[in-house]
Amino acid sequence: MRAGLPGRRSILLGTVGLAAAAGYGAARLAGTVVRPGMPISDLTPGKAVSGPVGFGLAGLGGARSALASRRGAPFLLHVWATWCSPCRHELPGLAAFMKAWGPDCPVVPMAVSSGSPEEIHAFLERNDVAGLPVWAVAGGDLKTWCGNRALAIPVTFLIDNAGCIRATAAGSLDWAAPGAPAALRRVLAATSA
Repeated sequence: MRAGLPGRRSILLGTVGLAAAAGYGAARLAGTVVRPGMPISDLTPGKAVSGPVGFGLAGLGGARSALASRRGAPFLLHVWATWCSPCRHELPGLAAFMKAWGPDCPVVPMAVSSGSPEEIHAFLERNDVAGLPVWAVAGGDLKTWCGNRALAIPVTFLIDNAGCIRATAAGSLDWAAPGAPAALRRVLAATSA
């Protein structure tokens, strides 16, 4: 090995350290971290750890949605990206979950730093993810709300009645698990209490 070039061991340790730091940032943000693929029932509301969510989302055809308008009822805010491989694996399960729940599903999926809503819609069509609502958020808006902390994508935030984070699931959730809708109803009820 020549002087000045990192060895395989240094690269491996650096990669592991970077992944751990990203997970740690999400854990510090919400206090509760659910490992990838964990059941929805493992989301346990803790005390509020953020200010109220106040940024807006851009939708197809110029549609706009203010997350502040959802205050009064808890919901899940699911952040994903078109460039995220784990997200591509999770999206079909999320879309099926939302379709089975119906139009009042308390999950808001939003793509971060993934282009326009039309580009996101085209991505979903190319990847056979039908029925997922198309909402986009600018990375800067999300980062400002999260206190400029690094986030691992995908990430799902449990948002309480006041619009504050009560738990975070860093990584994928198991949307297809038996009893997932009932588990989400219990988590939301515990968040309202």
